[in-house]
Amino acid sequence: MDGVEFRVLGPVEAWRRGQPVPAGGKALTVLAGLLFSANRLVPADTVAQWVWGDDLPEHPRPALHNTLWRLRRLLGPGAVETLAGGYRVVTDADHLDLLRFRDLSAAAGGLARQGAHEDAAELLREALALWREPVLANVSSAALARDVLGQLTEQHLNCREFRAKVCLRLGRPAAVIDDLSDLVRAHPFRESAAGLLMLALLRTGRRADALAVYRRVGGALRDELGIDPGPALEDLHLRIRRLAPVGG
Repeated sequence: MDGVEFRVLGPVEAWRRGQPVPAGGKALTVLAGLLFSANRLVPADTVAQWVWGDDLPEHPRPALHNTLWRLRRLLGPGAVETLAGGYRVVTDADHLDLLRFRDLSAAAGGLARQGAHEDAAELLREALALWREPVLANVSSAALARDVLGQLTEQHLNCREFRAKVCLRLGRPAAVIDDLSDLVRAHPFRESAAGLLMLALLRTGRRADALAVYRRVGGALRDELGIDPGPALEDLHLRIRRLAPVGG
């Protein structure tokens, strides 16, 4: 698909020869779902579920074919492949932000393992800059959101935490405090993020604030889930209280 670019890390968008493609409704839902499964065959029944949920039309296959026809008219020949049993969009990291994000994240991981933390931090910055959020803001499909949002959110959070770890390794704790604070507010049960925030605060001389993070997260875990913080967060908390050396 020469000249066709896609963005799904926020509102779903398609661009053809530099111009936005006016896809919407069912066509946009189909496109979004196929892009989240880029380069993989998606069964026709799955696509139909994304479009209609449990309220399938009496003859879903012809209705789905009509939707695909409209989408192909917008995107051009070869945009969506029809294969035995389903459909596929073939694209690459130069034309789809999700694949670019994954490639950058993987490359950053390789660099970090080699000790090239400065280069890893730059790739992670590029990867996170691709996110525009909220994902699927212009697509109305509970079935599609159920299929993709959980895994996609986890990938995003893991990347943010990875960047924080790299910045801590580089001796830049202040650079990640704001982002980690936002992350912990949005995900109060995410102990890995809380631990990173506690480390960043400690290393900027804010020991009392680090301990306060533990109290808030621990309180949320006990009040909402009925569990105590895990061993890693508890050990970090004790070390900060005792001013023992803290790695990471």
